[in-house]
Amino acid sequence: MMRINVVLGPPEKPDENLVVVDIFRSSTSIVTALENGAEEIIPCNSLDMARILRRRLSNEALLVGERRGITPRGFDLNISPSLLTREQVGGKRIVYCSTNLIRVVSKHMNHVKHLIIGGLVNASAVAKYLRRLNLDDVSIIACGFIPEKLISLEDVIGAGAIISRLGEGDLTDTALLARLAYENKDWRRLITQSHTAKYLQKIGWGEDIELCLREDVSNIVPVLSKGIIRGVRVD
Repeated sequence: MMRINVVLGPPEKPDENLVVVDIFRSSTSIVTALENGAEEIIPCNSLDMARILRRRLSNEALLVGERRGITPRGFDLNISPSLLTREQVGGKRIVYCSTNLIRVVSKHMNHVKHLIIGGLVNASAVAKYLRRLNLDDVSIIACGFIPEKLISLEDVIGAGAIISRLGEGDLTDTALLARLAYENKDWRRLITQSHTAKYLQKIGWGEDIELCLREDVSNIVPVLSKGIIRGVRVD
């Protein structure tokens, strides 16, 4: 039986098998980009590193990112899933930088065996992929808002959506908490009252909220391997 833990915020010493969840908006945006034909996504922890890498790759890559939701200077696109259309990203490599998810990925990418990205949009596919891996244990990271070390309700619920679809498992108390949050019939209404949802509304990206709350619209599972995120399609 798989042991499932949920970590509220970035872990200091994670398990070797990680699912990273950042519902607003990186999990959704990365799945969307790969679903729409992006070749690969290169995570970069710093804006300067991302800009340097983009210059090296010239016109072969798109520079996609945000800091506190705002598009950084010189970037091609914000991480809004509404922007990552097939016309924009199809066949492209993406250099990607974000406030929360990529900081977790960058910190732990060299110390884990499996690192995948999950959200509401691909929760069933992630659960199927985890069962296929037949792991003894997995930690699901509910990213939260890293700069201020805040827990994010939407990420806890996103973790719970994956756990609910996994079925049987040896759940820690935080995993049980996440599953209970997701299985509450009012979770969708409550998420719109969360800190991040209100902030996205404030800075003009409120339309992304509904895009990020769609369930199981993709069977793409983003998987990190050798520093690159690529999509695995789970049927």
